[in-house]
Amino acid sequence: MALKTAAKCYPMKWLVLLCWGILSVFMPAGTSLGESGVPYEVTLEGVADKGLQGILKALSNTFAKQDEPPATLYLLKRRTSDDIELFRQALRSRGYYAAQIDVEIDEKSEPVQVRFHIQTGPPYLLKSVDIVQESGEPFPETVKVPSAAELNLEVGQPSNARRILDAQDLILRKMQAQGYPFAKIMERRVVVDHSVEGVLVTYRMELGPLAHFGATDIKGLESVEEGFIRRKLPWKQGDRFNGDLFVEARKRYTETRLFSLILIKHAEALDADGELPISIELKERKHRSVRVGVSYATDEGAGVTASWENRNLFHQGEKFKTALTISSLVLALDNTFQKADFMRPDQSLNANLRVARDDTDAFTSNNLETSLIVQRELMRGMKIGAGPGFRLSRVDQTTEDQQNFALLSFPGQFDWDTSDNLLDPTRGGRLRLQASPYYDMLGSNVTFFRTYASYSRYFILLEHPFLLFAGRGAVGSMGGTDRDSIPADIRFYAGGGGSIRGYPYQTVSPLLDGEPIGGRSLVELSAEFRLKVTKSIGLVAFLDGGSAFDSVYPDFSTSLRWGTGAGVRYFTPIGPLRVDVGVPLNRREDLDDPFQVYISLGQAF
Repeated sequence: MALKTAAKCYPMKWLVLLCWGILSVFMPAGTSLGESGVPYEVTLEGVADKGLQGILKALSNTFAKQDEPPATLYLLKRRTSDDIELFRQALRSRGYYAAQIDVEIDEKSEPVQVRFHIQTGPPYLLKSVDIVQESGEPFPETVKVPSAAELNLEVGQPSNARRILDAQDLILRKMQAQGYPFAKIMERRVVVDHSVEGVLVTYRMELGPLAHFGATDIKGLESVEEGFIRRKLPWKQGDRFNGDLFVEARKRYTETRLFSLILIKHAEALDADGELPISIELKERKHRSVRVGVSYATDEGAGVTASWENRNLFHQGEKFKTALTISSLVLALDNTFQKADFMRPDQSLNANLRVARDDTDAFTSNNLETSLIVQRELMRGMKIGAGPGFRLSRVDQTTEDQQNFALLSFPGQFDWDTSDNLLDPTRGGRLRLQASPYYDMLGSNVTFFRTYASYSRYFILLEHPFLLFAGRGAVGSMGGTDRDSIPADIRFYAGGGGSIRGYPYQTVSPLLDGEPIGGRSLVELSAEFRLKVTKSIGLVAFLDGGSAFDSVYPDFSTSLRWGTGAGVRYFTPIGPLRVDVGVPLNRREDLDDPFQVYISLGQAF
């Protein structure tokens, strides 16, 4: 009875409106009762910076949900109103504190026209960046307070919220590097002064006590000896604390490839002796691995490489690797041994032994080669090495009778690698210099000197889409005797997948009756544009050129041979799978095929 009485008190139209209102609240966005919502088009005006314009559009629901029109005009206005606040926050984060944002909605248009009008105004500049102690006292004289420029907050440049936040972490790292592990930022004060259109930034901090390294506790070792780990520590007990050395220690342990977990941290307080205890927690990974690789080139045929490696042979990070290579051109067994921390932490001993049969169009060689190289790291990525070497070989070449050689050498090498990835570099470069004298001990008294240099460089041209330019150049020279006195398997050759693509293996070299005989000098040039189409697929266009020469030094009066082509890259967890098709631009009718195909793992250089 009560419900009937209540119903009589309300006109029917108000009851319908009430029900419609309740339903509209619970309906999904973009739907309405019997209609398709309020379709609209939206534009953004007044922002010339394409990057900033893209950021604002990415934040906007009005742009993102054009395909989901709101049920009513009121909901459309609320959507644009929410965007205005998002725009204002984004503009302030980039220094536009006086920005004016308006929205115009033309309700009579079909569809409805929505226009955001933005006047960014001038970017507010950083007027001051100060770092002070919470106590108000000046910093100790031994503390170097980072400048605004060191914090990427140069006074006079537009303020940027992200940089202001990042500078806070940078301040702490710099203080920790000077011996203050408990430094804290107590307050970050950002004052916007509209009268001068500027921003004043102040960081108030507590340094905490000065600390020195205490005892280092190492946990988690199973087969790796603790002494090996301790020798790699970049600090000694009693040294002034430096937080950057944690990064260095982690890098050293990572490079051993012995651990899956490396956790380094300091205690929460100084010990009774006023020192800071350090703990290192390690988890060993498997130290042995087996790998198999395959390759194919139309000029070289198919090839298979299988290897076995132990990275902790005698429990102090010693590495031993044996690899078997089988192809139509080579049958080889390579053995390498590396002793880390040889006589000093930045030095290693590298022993190599190779037994092989090389059977190419240029020569057939049965050889045994060994070397013992001491290598020292001068700085990160930069290494120098030297040591004795010996090569025993029996060489057959079409121009000569079978020859035997017993070559004593003393190779020296310099490597500087600033690239970011072994198989797929995108930044930095690689420089390699090699030089070695050779002396034949079998009575011929042949002496010669061989040098070789190569450099590769990588430049990112575009981020989206990802486009990379890679360039490489190499030169080589041999002097001291005539070409025919130098073993054929040591001379320079050009052509093939690792040299000048498009030409058969070793054929861009001095020839005799159409067969390569090698030279005493070499020039190689390569350029690649590498485009990443998707996360797993890439395209490459390349140009290679060069030649080997009879003379001691490259003879540029002789034309270089050039090859060009394109390739596909399939990116795998262990590196890109490479498929290249090369075409010779200076094709020799009786020698060169119309094209060559190369398949292998890793970029060409």
